[in-house]
Amino acid sequence: MADIDVLLSKIDDDEVIQVTRDMVAIPSITHHEGMEMVNYLERWFKDLKIPMRIYPYDENRANFFADYGTDSGPGRFMFNGHQDIKPVDGMTVDPYAGEIRDGKMYGRGTCDMKGGIAGVLCAYKAMVRAGIKPKGGISFFSDIEEEFGGQAGYYWARREGHFNGYEGLISCEPTELEIQIGNRGAYAVSFATKGRSAHSGLAHLGVNAIHNMALFINEYRKLPYLQVENPWFGKPTVNFEKIEGGLYLSAVPDRCQACVDSRLIPETPPELVQKQVDELMERLNREHGINVSEVPQPEGWRSGTAKNKAEAIPADHPFTLRVAKAFKQALGTEPVIGGCPAVTIAMVLIERGIPAVICGPGSISKAHTEDEFVPVDELLKAPRIYAALMANM
Repeated sequence: MADIDVLLSKIDDDEVIQVTRDMVAIPSITHHEGMEMVNYLERWFKDLKIPMRIYPYDENRANFFADYGTDSGPGRFMFNGHQDIKPVDGMTVDPYAGEIRDGKMYGRGTCDMKGGIAGVLCAYKAMVRAGIKPKGGISFFSDIEEEFGGQAGYYWARREGHFNGYEGLISCEPTELEIQIGNRGAYAVSFATKGRSAHSGLAHLGVNAIHNMALFINEYRKLPYLQVENPWFGKPTVNFEKIEGGLYLSAVPDRCQACVDSRLIPETPPELVQKQVDELMERLNREHGINVSEVPQPEGWRSGTAKNKAEAIPADHPFTLRVAKAFKQALGTEPVIGGCPAVTIAMVLIERGIPAVICGPGSISKAHTEDEFVPVDELLKAPRIYAALMANM
């Protein structure tokens, strides 16, 4: 315990705040991340004399690794925080200022998730300052394009074998410092209905594809899988996030397309959802002739269809308990255990048999919002949790 106290004393609160502000000032928007975040991380770990691996993905962005301790063999763990942020259009606060008001730091990425990255960086520095080296190895992985499905980031890392050999991962996505034991799955697909065009003055001669889609959406929201509940994840959610239809004025639309993003729980795998959706489409086509079918996503919307099952480890898994012990050592209180409502990198690791949890400052309810912020008290607690965990790795 004395060693933990010495370690935690090496964390500088002012530095945690400044590091967060420094990174929030970097406009690393998805697809246009640039190299500023990588350059910042490179300077940080170079000062700590911790080896790095930088993997350029295309012209002006790269995935980043830093490896403290061994970079092969057993006893290796990984912390993760993605570089990219959502666009800043429509924000009601300065997206890049990191302004602090009423105990909150505002700006794009404060919550999702540069506050979490700052916590990891300052935890590494505390370890070096305290002269504590991990028994195995602790890697930090900062990925690109997480906000657009992760194909260039964590899925790239999986394809390239960069997760092989690790014994656990901590994602620093915002959880209000809950220890979340996994994340929901996703059923993100697109549907189209067909109709028959006619002049609006003779609308009864046509078949309105938008009306058909409205019937489908209304019936979809009654599907049985949406009523199932899990103690950690609650019920599945459904969000029809985009709808398009109509060709021109004064005409009955002959086609309509709608995109749904439904987040799944362990009890509702995509196969079960697909079966219910297929049965619904067959019934509505037979009884109402709405000509609904599943179709590819609209160009430029999503990178593709997503049908991923929820992934989680048990609340009493040894890795969960390990993180909970570090939490209590750092803060002196028992952590809250929960489930993440969003899709995260944890899903990819758990699917491969590697335990993973999510724990970071800020609330996902503020991610992607017009006034995104992170509470300063959570920002300052996060590096203490991470450092205590690192000291036991």
